[in-house]
Amino acid sequence: MVNLRILVPLDGSDHSEKTVQSLLKLLVGATGPLTLLHVLDHDRISYRGVPTVNYDMVTDRARAAALHFIEEQRDRFVAAGIDAEALLVEGPARKTICAVADSGDYDLIIIGRHTEGELFNLLFGQVSNYVIHNVKTPVMIL
Repeated sequence: MVNLRILVPLDGSDHSEKTVQSLLKLLVGATGPLTLLHVLDHDRISYRGVPTVNYDMVTDRARAAALHFIEEQRDRFVAAGIDAEALLVEGPARKTICAVADSGDYDLIIIGRHTEGELFNLLFGQVSNYVIHNVKTPVMIL
């Protein structure tokens, strides 16, 4: 994987953590830049029933927490000697990941797969499943 520009979407889940741990082992010696992407999905905030009057405050806190998360992940890779950058983008996760991947010069997307089951995936669609079928960049599932 030397000299590849890799995009890695992370969401803070247990599966995302497993992806990070695998990549820290897999990418030792890689020289290409690694872009760690976290998507702040405002619809998920709205879904939780946040009153309109508090929405801006909650959104600001969510943005700060998201930025802290992705910078913390970047620091883990940098500490392991892997060239990494943090990227926070706001929007619907599935479409935003595809847009970022297709707008950059990425050679590969590495994304973790949640294992909710085939029925869940069929009914609701996982982010990784959506990305696989809607992005031009090659995808590796961990």
